[in-house]
Amino acid sequence: MQLPSPYDSLLMPVYLPSFIMATSQMALMILLPLYVLELGYGPVLASVVMGFRGIGLLLFDVPAGALVARFGDKPVLLTGLGLALAGMLLLAAAPHPLMLFVAAMLLGAGFSGWMIGQQSYIAESCKPDEVGRAIALMAGLLRSGALIGPFVGGAVAQLAGYPFAFSLLAASAVAAAVLVALFTRNLKPDAGETFDFPAGTLAVLRAHRKTYATAGFAAFALQVMRSARQLLVPLVGAALGLNSIEIGAIYSLSAVVDMCLFYPVGVLVDRFGRKWSAVPSMALYVAGLALLPTADGFLGLFGVGLLLGLANGVSTGIVMVIGTDFARESGQRGQFLGLWRFIGDVGMTTSPMLTSVLVAVASLGAASVLAAGIGVVGTIVMIALVPETLRKSVSAGPGAGAGGE
Repeated sequence: MQLPSPYDSLLMPVYLPSFIMATSQMALMILLPLYVLELGYGPVLASVVMGFRGIGLLLFDVPAGALVARFGDKPVLLTGLGLALAGMLLLAAAPHPLMLFVAAMLLGAGFSGWMIGQQSYIAESCKPDEVGRAIALMAGLLRSGALIGPFVGGAVAQLAGYPFAFSLLAASAVAAAVLVALFTRNLKPDAGETFDFPAGTLAVLRAHRKTYATAGFAAFALQVMRSARQLLVPLVGAALGLNSIEIGAIYSLSAVVDMCLFYPVGVLVDRFGRKWSAVPSMALYVAGLALLPTADGFLGLFGVGLLLGLANGVSTGIVMVIGTDFARESGQRGQFLGLWRFIGDVGMTTSPMLTSVLVAVASLGAASVLAAGIGVVGTIVMIALVPETLRKSVSAGPGAGAGGE
């Protein structure tokens, strides 16, 4: 049976390897800190190791975009997979703390290169009014990996040990690399894009500073709220005296609501526009985070959790979709996307640190209200200062290029 466009052309080069990588990466998110504890190093070192993964992510965002500008999408995808493979093998072979830090940075850098390469590939190979559906499905696969990966990875680690689990994850990176090598076209950089790092990247930043200051800030605000939700919901649950089963049930049911929305959201943003997802999702996040301090038991937190799950579902892939639209129009899609992803990743990585500081000096409620306040500003910016980026064009299709919109 023939799949409809754009899914038919993206199944083998994008979606199948994305599912494999999403499952392995989400498994790593739980296995890595547990492995550090298994080695007897304690929760502080486990947190630091996870922080190094975030550092690797941030450090490689901009260079990965520049490499897309120089070599195209396929080499960057393979580089990202190679870095992830090296990190997994290092975890399996060398449990020394220094090697754990190096492995975590390699894993973060690999995931950065993988995501930027995938986003750039979709930007170049899809029509403008297909991008939303294409990216929404990819984001849905990332969410499915979050449901499957931790359970499978935890079971393998429990039954066969952590080194074997990391070796199995390394094999998954090899499988994804084989699919990319066989099925991914090597889409070249935009005609006007030049590789001059870091000068060329700084030139892109200057040329599009208004976009980064407005749309970039809105994306940053949304990522802050997403990260705050992941951290604050379990912390509030624990503060209310809920047990791990009750908190897990809230998370699981919230994830069900989230997962049900990726396809309709993709259709929505391709048919009506990107802001039809961005604005409602940000408003729902603000409402959920503002209500979080009022939760007084399981039912209250359950209601807020479902509201935040709805917000996350409505926002499926929207940061990547808007960034892809701007990248296509910029004529410098690789370097634009590297900077765009860096902004979003800063929001994702700094939010937990900011939240922990606020919790230490004030309260969980203050942290939640601050995240909601950042979201209010981001929502206003999105409504008032960010243009609608959907540019429907019958003539623009695969290979049209970022500058042809």
